[in-house]
Amino acid sequence: MTDDLFDLPQAVSPGKSPGWLRVLETVVGIILVCTALYVWVYPAIAIEVYVLLFAIALIILGGMRFISGFAAQNLATALRVLFIIVGILLVVIGAYALAYPLIGALTLVYFFAFGLLFTGFDRIALSGTLKSTGTGSWLTYLTIIAGIFSVIVSLAVLFYPGFGLALVFILISLELFLLGIELLAAGITGMTLLKL
Repeated sequence: MTDDLFDLPQAVSPGKSPGWLRVLETVVGIILVCTALYVWVYPAIAIEVYVLLFAIALIILGGMRFISGFAAQNLATALRVLFIIVGILLVVIGAYALAYPLIGALTLVYFFAFGLLFTGFDRIALSGTLKSTGTGSWLTYLTIIAGIFSVIVSLAVLFYPGFGLALVFILISLELFLLGIELLAAGITGMTLLKL
């Protein structure tokens, strides 16, 4: 049995993203930032609108993770599989929220919290893997911060649902804002932590 499942490539350094990925990262970053800002500007909108906005954001984010899992050539097989699984889970959670928005806002809050938890784990795993290979760029640190914040927000929502739905959605939107800024930074600068 070999350990190549968890082996990292010898030299991983940030490179330039292909044009299509830069455009996709920029567009998804703008969508995530706009979604977060919308929630902050109009906090009194109906829960159904929150559910719709966040469900769409989770589906888009899940699609990005899924594509990255297949396209990233410089990641260990286990990390690529994690990206694919996280992508599928985010799309399923988002699709469920779109299909059944009135089942209960609290149930959907838990789904979103789990979605953010998975996203946080995938961000931390990616940044930790790249940091251990000597890649110490500012984008790596931004990825670590976004991942840790995602895990913290999701755990706060899971353990203290009494925050109130509006506060929960504002916290979740703050995390979407950070993820959007991370994607915008990667898309605009063209820096990538993945070799495609």
